[in-house]
Amino acid sequence: MFNYNHLYYFYVTAKLGGVSNAAKYLHISQPSLSSQLKVFENSIDQKLFEKKGRNLQLTPEGEKAFAYSKKIFDIAAEFAESLRSPSEQQSQRIRIGVTDQVERPFIADLLSPLIHEKRKDVQKTFFVSSAPSEILLQQLRSEEIDLLLTNKPIYVEDVKELASASMPVNLIVSTENLKKFKIRVSRNTSAADFINSFPLGLIIPSYKMKLRHETDLFFQEIKARKKVVLESDIMSVVARAILDNAGFGFLPVPYVFDEVKTGAVTTLGPKAGYWKHTLYLLGRKDSNYDETIEDVKNSVKRLEKMI
Repeated sequence: MFNYNHLYYFYVTAKLGGVSNAAKYLHISQPSLSSQLKVFENSIDQKLFEKKGRNLQLTPEGEKAFAYSKKIFDIAAEFAESLRSPSEQQSQRIRIGVTDQVERPFIADLLSPLIHEKRKDVQKTFFVSSAPSEILLQQLRSEEIDLLLTNKPIYVEDVKELASASMPVNLIVSTENLKKFKIRVSRNTSAADFINSFPLGLIIPSYKMKLRHETDLFFQEIKARKKVVLESDIMSVVARAILDNAGFGFLPVPYVFDEVKTGAVTTLGPKAGYWKHTLYLLGRKDSNYDETIEDVKNSVKRLEKMI
């Protein structure tokens, strides 16, 4: 058996991304920590870290060890929480991974009602991280996150879909620009006619994004072309540029729901959208889900009813 202090040193070093940060957190010297890590590696006969330039990265064996150590210390934290006085407020952590293809301020709007909601004596804390879907899927399967929100369906044996929402995608343009160029539109205005007559260019996600592929297919369908004035793989940049009068674009309407309600932007197209952009909320099949997770599921489902 190995020394559990050494396991904890390894866990903190892997979590904080290096010996320097971990040594400060643990209040020990870097040489001492490095020595303890080496003892731990020798005790299990595995190399857990490797140098990549100036950075320290986990080996495949290190990634496996980190996944197991995280389970151990998460359980220890839950045990410590359970020992607290019943009169003390308990805390609940909900870790949500959101694909980098989703507009981020929209996620804050999605979770805000859940953050404000009080339930019994439980203090809820949401941890939201962003990364490509492939990385988040690995984190979900290794229990580093509890939920995954993505715009790509994922079919693996140990992951299940908890909820989904098919959001209408419409042409979005700032109302200020319509007034500036004296353009009258309605939901029945042809997208092709608007694109041809609007003096400003198209704001669009980069070719890596699913919404970009959907937009390209729609342009092929209506046989339209337009100069691209801004392209980004950051969805919040795309949405912000449209709101700031730089041009027009195609977005899921819930991404700009508040601006639609206030009249800051105008939507063109049918209420059902020119097409649907779907979000999927995924979780592990072996997990037991509580009321807070149910609340997240319901928030995702309500996206279809917002417009």
